[in-house]
Amino acid sequence: MPAHTNHEDQSEGAHLTPVFAEVDATIGRLAAKRFSVDPVVEARYSRIASIVSSAYKRHGGIIERAFAASLKQVENLTVWDDPVFRVSAAAERLADSDATALGSALRYGEDDFVRTLQVDLLVFDRISKRLGVYECKRGFGYHDSGKKRSMLRDLRCLQMLSKSYGERRGLEVGVSKARMIFYYGQCSIGNPWALTRDDLDDHFRAPITESIERVNTYFRAKLNDILAAE
Repeated sequence: MPAHTNHEDQSEGAHLTPVFAEVDATIGRLAAKRFSVDPVVEARYSRIASIVSSAYKRHGGIIERAFAASLKQVENLTVWDDPVFRVSAAAERLADSDATALGSALRYGEDDFVRTLQVDLLVFDRISKRLGVYECKRGFGYHDSGKKRSMLRDLRCLQMLSKSYGERRGLEVGVSKARMIFYYGQCSIGNPWALTRDDLDDHFRAPITESIERVNTYFRAKLNDILAAE
């Protein structure tokens, strides 16, 4: 039996309990789901392939939840998400190059917007006065050129608007940065926009990855359990 097959075995880190529970629920849904059988392989192998493919898709969300839970334990950080970050027409016009985006700070307005973005994580460091705006990806596969262009455009818009956005929330923002986290290191976009697992502890000045890896170990063990039972 793999280690850590019950989240009650996790003796430390109560902040991760909801994440372990989400893993349990995710694995339960995968085990119960009925998949179509691919005609070129035996039913058992088809089902295993379908479970694994679905697990990959859900794993990114698990990493994101573990990441947020870990950051919220750092005393000087305020952490939230925003499903309706508003992108202004001005940001859209200027979002064609890194140089323009990195050198511009635009007003964030409640009414002056042309679209919205779902932002995975916003993190304000009350000591350094840094506001970070982060999109989280599993980072174990590359995106096509169209998706890369879309990701870069979104990051540039977030970069230009983030300082004003934070100030509208009453934060004393000294510097703001928009970044995309490719956790496993396969970065579809380059510097200065990308962070990987190896960067996170230094970036946040806290042992973030240790907690995320505990969740990953638990997810892996639970997934292997249901695969072994097939």
